[in-house]
Amino acid sequence: MPGLMATPPGQGEEEGASGLVEMGAHWIHGPSPGNPIFRLATSSCLLGLEAAREENQRVEAGEGTVLLNKAVRTIRWRGSFREEGDEARDFPVRVECEDGDAFLADHVIVTVPLGFLKEHHQDFFQPPLPEWKVEAIRRLGFGTNNKIFLEFEQPFWEPQQQFLEVVWEDESALEDPSTDLEANWFKKLIGFVVLQPPEQHGHVLCGFIAGKESEYMETLTDAEVLSTMTRVLRMLTGNPCLPAPKSVLRSRWHSAPYTRGSYSYVAVGSSGKDIDVLAQPLPEDPEDPRPLQLLFAGEATHRTFYSPTHGALLSGWREAERLNQLFEATGPALRL
Repeated sequence: MPGLMATPPGQGEEEGASGLVEMGAHWIHGPSPGNPIFRLATSSCLLGLEAAREENQRVEAGEGTVLLNKAVRTIRWRGSFREEGDEARDFPVRVECEDGDAFLADHVIVTVPLGFLKEHHQDFFQPPLPEWKVEAIRRLGFGTNNKIFLEFEQPFWEPQQQFLEVVWEDESALEDPSTDLEANWFKKLIGFVVLQPPEQHGHVLCGFIAGKESEYMETLTDAEVLSTMTRVLRMLTGNPCLPAPKSVLRSRWHSAPYTRGSYSYVAVGSSGKDIDVLAQPLPEDPEDPRPLQLLFAGEATHRTFYSPTHGALLSGWREAERLNQLFEATGPALRL
């Protein structure tokens, strides 16, 4: 049966029967010239059909720069390493990939999601990160927000409708939520966005669900999710005969091994200082004769824009500028 087609999460846009659906970030938070994501999207015509063009998915890097687009197994950031056929040389960082590939570099900018770091920092970095940075990783929160796409043969909503909001009459922000996830997980739905225009997307609703309920949703089968969403929409519309969606596609960011969630937040017991600590490069000792080896970027390292995508971009620029200043201070002996 034609319909929305799923591939492993983390791939970005997914192609369905009628067009593309975005599995990752959905909105540009702060659509203004002050937001670098907005400027990039506007200048590249990525806010419409142009987003699907192959040339807009390419990344160009300057000479001497490596952009690694593969799974990394271990980052070894101290000691001497021997390349095959070469004499032993002192390289600060060795990056070993899951496919067996490896490379050596003087500096590495780490952009691994916080959820992955929470689970694997001890074996991902050799030697392990210093305890003061590990404590920041532990204290900061990392949550999950998933999407549930529902494709219909025909729309039951008005042609220009943008959003279907869900309000549960027996729920209150002043009461503790139900802990029975099996019976009530779907009540974390905040509503459904109508993907527009239908000429590009077909007749598709995109539901949003977060928290533990979102993680529980990932454990269900597509058939179970489809059945529950059909029941929710029949309650929402008051139409017990509303046709079921013809297909379902959902993200599973908590289950994805290299993300383990979607976004960072300042959890109870943590503060913005933990974000600053996570962003601090290594080695931390200013008396250490070695130059910076590990630099940390990603939305979880941005004091103001943690969670939104432009926080990730701005933090990457921040660390690139840190290296620029290092090169200016030390001369061309350093390699990137």
